[in-house]
Amino acid sequence: MSDAEQTLRNILDKELDERGLKPRDVTIKAISSGGANYTSSLFLVDVKSPKEDLKLFAKVANSTGAIRDIAEGWMYKTERLVYTKIAKLYEDLQVQIPEEEKLKFPKFYGCNNVSGKETVVMENLLASGYNPFNRLKSLDWQHGSASVEYLAKFHALSFALAKNSPEEFEKLSHMKYEIGNQEFDEETMGAIWKKIMNNMLEVIKDDQKEKVLKYFESMPTMNTYTKPIGKPVLCHGDFRSSNILFKTTDDKVQAIAVDFQTVYAGCPATDLVYLIFLGSDEEFRAEYYEKLLDHYYNSLSKMMEWLSIDSTEVYPREEFDRDMKENLPYAILIGATILPTVVVEEDAAPELGNFDYNQFVISPNEIFAKRFRGIVNDCIRWNVI
Repeated sequence: MSDAEQTLRNILDKELDERGLKPRDVTIKAISSGGANYTSSLFLVDVKSPKEDLKLFAKVANSTGAIRDIAEGWMYKTERLVYTKIAKLYEDLQVQIPEEEKLKFPKFYGCNNVSGKETVVMENLLASGYNPFNRLKSLDWQHGSASVEYLAKFHALSFALAKNSPEEFEKLSHMKYEIGNQEFDEETMGAIWKKIMNNMLEVIKDDQKEKVLKYFESMPTMNTYTKPIGKPVLCHGDFRSSNILFKTTDDKVQAIAVDFQTVYAGCPATDLVYLIFLGSDEEFRAEYYEKLLDHYYNSLSKMMEWLSIDSTEVYPREEFDRDMKENLPYAILIGATILPTVVVEEDAAPELGNFDYNQFVISPNEIFAKRFRGIVNDCIRWNVI
């Protein structure tokens, strides 16, 4: 039995005892993320007992070295905060909202906060008919529109929390986007950026290189774009297709996010830029980009109406459009730094364990080459860079 599985069994024993599920039969199965997860070991858990049967999903911290240094103190802590506090606050705000209109979180069953053994246990949504989207493919309209609906509700509830519980929101409004905040020595950062730039320049057209290089001369960091522009909202921080599950009912696709390790207080547009440019290709954006923005804002306004908030006062469309324009350069940055890990094939993905941060600089594959060229094409066409 692996250390991660033993850690999970220990937390399950505690949580299931508290729920009175005795006697019981517990089956644990380790699963692969398919190259979509770098910080945790993943498990499916079946619990059978006379009182209740449960189908659960769990992730257990399984990283050392640089990735542990990066995640220590915030990544797992943030997700625990979301499930134990923020989800409950949002649930209370939605009491009067029809069930089909509510934002839903995976049902939470327990956690462990011991350093190096952090664990989160939740419902297994796959058993309820939800399925992952193929992260190597571009979003289609059904899945893209369902994703922005979920994101719009997530942001609308943040606006509602700020209005209805200002003191509670004030405590959360200082949460920072932690990725990119870590300090590295100059030699390490220099080597990493050299690899990133080489990979990026390898796949774009010669006549585009000057503009792209000029953009990177200022060395923008993640935090350039992950700060509030106006009123802060709680952002997801890693809202991409591989962190969303989908369920189709009567030809309608529903989305639910399953990873909340990077929630922070920032600008709504940043989440949207992240989803669109890490999850779609140039062809999709040519047909659906403006339509997707309209769908996001209309979904936001509808949810805020359910929450008795006037979106035209709290977050008018012109303010949203301004935020999108200011955050569009973020697409180039995440395209160069994060997109390679999003579209990496499973056999080329970094391994867990004694992880070296340099492994995040993944050699470009054909999917990355096509997607990143598309991002550059769009950003030049739209005069973003």
